[in-house]
Amino acid sequence: MNDRVLAIPLIRTGDHPSAERRALQRRVHRGSLASIRPGVLVDPSLVQGLRSEDRLLLLVRATVPSVGLPRAFSHSSAATVHRLPFTAAAPDRVEVVDPRLTRPDTTALARVRPGHAIDDSGGRWAGTPPTVPIEIDGAPVTSLVRTLVDLSTTAPLDQAVPMIDQALRERRVLPEMLRDELSSHERKGSEKAGVAIEMGSALSGSPAESVCRVRFRQIGAPEPVQQYEFRRTGGGTAVVDFWFPDQGVVVEVDGRAKYEDPTMLEGRSTAEAHWQEKRREDFVRSFPEVRFVIRLSWADLMQPDRVRAALRRSGVPCR
Repeated sequence: MNDRVLAIPLIRTGDHPSAERRALQRRVHRGSLASIRPGVLVDPSLVQGLRSEDRLLLLVRATVPSVGLPRAFSHSSAATVHRLPFTAAAPDRVEVVDPRLTRPDTTALARVRPGHAIDDSGGRWAGTPPTVPIEIDGAPVTSLVRTLVDLSTTAPLDQAVPMIDQALRERRVLPEMLRDELSSHERKGSEKAGVAIEMGSALSGSPAESVCRVRFRQIGAPEPVQQYEFRRTGGGTAVVDFWFPDQGVVVEVDGRAKYEDPTMLEGRSTAEAHWQEKRREDFVRSFPEVRFVIRLSWADLMQPDRVRAALRRSGVPCR
């Protein structure tokens, strides 16, 4: 989706003479143009159906002329530039770091935070791609490593951990890079960030699985085995999302994308995907050590009490 957003033409009214600016404003009133922020317009048909994180990326692009060193896009704004997954609605204002500030400054369109300079990334990882700031349309953006650490200090675990997990799974960062970045600069929220970083796992197969791991932690469930493989000689294999061996419980996270996303369907119909998943679950249930198979939806994950109740019913201890 980011490529689509990056290709949307932006009309900056300041680039036009006054007569043309008035004409553009009349088009806004008629609905043939839409305002992204004061002075920046876009064809409304091009933004239909955009997710909140893509709308944020569009706002970042619209804000580029007002962000230059030593300021830089950071936090959620940097996350959308780095194509990190969002598990909650993205903010409707850009986030910027400015090392000259001593306290945050918030307006209707931007939240500017104090912080160290973006090129202050010394240490053993200096100069490696994950630690180097990038640009969007010529404006600076905090590095991937710094973005993940900054977000971990401010965002809830169920938003920070999925981003960390995906970066680890795609081998874009190493856990040691995140730990070193966290320890190299004093930050408010460092303790919370440390928890998110230590929870990071390259085994999480989706943001939903990452959120599920956060829920297990919140409700005090034991640590499950991720991506556990059930294998029968000559009879196939099946890998499950989570396995609680002491209780004989399998937990699978069901997302709509599994049955609707063309990439995940790989040419199958939704009905075929459902049938294959049923056959797969029957195979898992055939193992004598498997007592229960729990399937959790995204809606379940948004309510920890549902997760707690499902685990308790199957015999998994929780707080």
